[in-house]
Amino acid sequence: MDYSPSSSGGGSLAQSLQGEFNAFVGSIPFNLFQLPSLQILWAPRANLDGRLPSNWTPSCPLRVINLGQNYITGAVPQSLAMCKNLTFLDLSSNNLEGYLPLHLEVPCMVYFNVSKNNLMGALSSLGEGNCSTHMAYYEDSAVFTEEDVKRSYSNIPAVGAATSVIAHDFSWNSFLGQLPLFLVGSRFVATEARSSYRLLLNNNGFSGPFPVNLVSNCNSLLSLSVNLSVNEISTAVGSVFNLDCARIVEFEAAYNQIGGSVSPAIGESRILQLLDLRRNKLSGIIPDQLGELKGLKRILLGENNLTGEIPSQLGQLSSLLLLDLSQNALSGPVPVSLAKVSGLETLLLGHNFLSGEIPPSFSALPNLTHLDLSFNNLSGRIPSLQHGNDCESFKGNRYLHSCPDLSSAPPAGLPEPLEVHRSHSHKRPRPLIIALVTSACVILATLVFIVLFLVIGKRKLHQLRSRRRRIVVTFPNVPPEMNYDSVVRATDNFSIRNLIGRGGFGSTYKAEVLPGFLVAVKRLSVGRFQGIQQFDAEIRTLGRIRHKNLVTLLGYFMSETEMFLVYNFLSGGNLDTFIHERSGKTLEFPVIHKIALDVAQALAYLHYSCSPRIVHRDIKPSNILLDRELNAYISDFGLARLLEVSETHATTDVAGTFGYVAPEYATTCRVSDKADVYSFGIVLLELMSGKKSLDPSFSDYGNGFNIVAWAALLLEEGRAQELFSPELWGCGPSENLMAMLRLASFCTSESHSVRPSMKQVVQKLKQLRIST
Repeated sequence: MDYSPSSSGGGSLAQSLQGEFNAFVGSIPFNLFQLPSLQILWAPRANLDGRLPSNWTPSCPLRVINLGQNYITGAVPQSLAMCKNLTFLDLSSNNLEGYLPLHLEVPCMVYFNVSKNNLMGALSSLGEGNCSTHMAYYEDSAVFTEEDVKRSYSNIPAVGAATSVIAHDFSWNSFLGQLPLFLVGSRFVATEARSSYRLLLNNNGFSGPFPVNLVSNCNSLLSLSVNLSVNEISTAVGSVFNLDCARIVEFEAAYNQIGGSVSPAIGESRILQLLDLRRNKLSGIIPDQLGELKGLKRILLGENNLTGEIPSQLGQLSSLLLLDLSQNALSGPVPVSLAKVSGLETLLLGHNFLSGEIPPSFSALPNLTHLDLSFNNLSGRIPSLQHGNDCESFKGNRYLHSCPDLSSAPPAGLPEPLEVHRSHSHKRPRPLIIALVTSACVILATLVFIVLFLVIGKRKLHQLRSRRRRIVVTFPNVPPEMNYDSVVRATDNFSIRNLIGRGGFGSTYKAEVLPGFLVAVKRLSVGRFQGIQQFDAEIRTLGRIRHKNLVTLLGYFMSETEMFLVYNFLSGGNLDTFIHERSGKTLEFPVIHKIALDVAQALAYLHYSCSPRIVHRDIKPSNILLDRELNAYISDFGLARLLEVSETHATTDVAGTFGYVAPEYATTCRVSDKADVYSFGIVLLELMSGKKSLDPSFSDYGNGFNIVAWAALLLEEGRAQELFSPELWGCGPSENLMAMLRLASFCTSESHSVRPSMKQVVQKLKQLRIST
């Protein structure tokens, strides 16, 4: 491969090297960087491993380094900061760890990408952006950088004719501390050519307030896109849009701790196209000024505590494609003005307190393909949408009708909706007749209630109501129709003979609800769950989750005295029994690798593909089920969150099992996905050793010794082979077993910021499979 720059100087590297991804073997030779004229090193997806060279010097001529999507390990060497000519650095999707070099001149780089690694620490030590040299980006010999930045970030919104695109990507790492003050060098904004800038800090551990000077010289930029999602930022949202910056085009800060109300000052962000503040702690009303941002294409404010009515001014947003206001406390009608937004594709208003009728004019929206109005107080008829109606989108509205598949029963004790059948005559009923009919109905209903109360009695009336609500709610694509009596009968009234497991949330029973159709019924401890409405909303969310390595939730039943969940039945037992009661069966590496990969993929799905994301909090072998082919399935996912949202008082309980709980979760009750990573690491150690997390044999080492401390001791003393069960080590291959042990050790690091993400765990396990 030719590492030298093109002699023509005027071509585009994106064009000349398109598709030239090689498959090298081994690490990067250190003497390669001693070439005096080497300016471009371009080797993404080249199967490179090993560490980065450490012999960087101030005379380093390199301007461009692209080593993304390789298998490079270790730290980014401190000497890399000496390479002052760098304007393009891509080290993304490797296995780098540790801290970024001090004084690394990121603000002076057109393109900087270290995403999807294991890097940590604060970003306050980065260079200050006083770039001493004229940036290569503006020279004819480096036209390629614009092409490649645009290719890597093709979703940068178009605002005017940007002549340069700058991107700095720190996402998917373990960076901590406050957000950096500024990351754009003054050299960029001092030129006549204005720049579009994209800053990605999402999926890290940044915390604290939002800095006023996040980006220096912001108004000199053509546009600014910022992604701060999935961090621990706690600030008032008003401080975000009171910044001295009117150039924000995209602002994403979902899954944080941002509170306060959305400030009317947001109306000053005239070129804003994307606003994503899902799953924060926003309160107050949605300001009318949001409707003044004519360029807005996507608004995502779901899963907050917003109140008041939906502003009718949102119907003025002619460019709007997506509006998500779900899971708030909004009231009032669905604005008729939204029917004027002809380009609207997705409208999510479920789980609020909206009332009135659905605007019939919604049937004229030509592009509306995803509508969710479920679990509100809407009434009347459902308009026929141009792309068809999904009845799931209207469930939970007890006075809605005209959808053929509305199977949700109204909550217990609430009256059924009365439909007044209109006469075929075109004449309207006279007011006097309406008044007489209404009065008669009220009197009749009162008399019926008195008779029921006096004759049947309170107890009988309660039984009558209970009988009406004894419906097992099932989710789509569930084969049989189930009711309360058939499920309880199939468990033999929850007989101990059908008991197949006990856990912190209740007991699980085997039940044959139809001939040949087995299910597992988890009978919940009713005293731990308060609030049927919250329980119902949360469990319906869980019922929509589907993954090949998650136990399928088929349905549920709830009342004041009984709650249970119905899952598909898996005949292979649980992983705890498989590990510790194998009866001498040989456990080979391909088997434990397959189980580990199944579990890792399921956890990665819960952490990154579910909205809201789900942290399991109780990963252990007994919560991992197997089928007869030894495919693994995670059970009890979402139940810890279900308990959390159902409680009406503050709690300091830790949802988890002693011996598997991450240290920071046990001591602070602070929930994060890294707690699941820790528990997964312990499961790996049990798979490899055949020992329990708190195996009695560890008492020889002293009180409080567990499998994590034992593994760390063996690794430190060079006795790692002793951890593996003799049968497993004898089958090999030893290099894969050692790699899995190192991964387990990494997952069980005491500091949560050092642990990998479950996506990184999946990537590493797949690499082991390739080399098997």
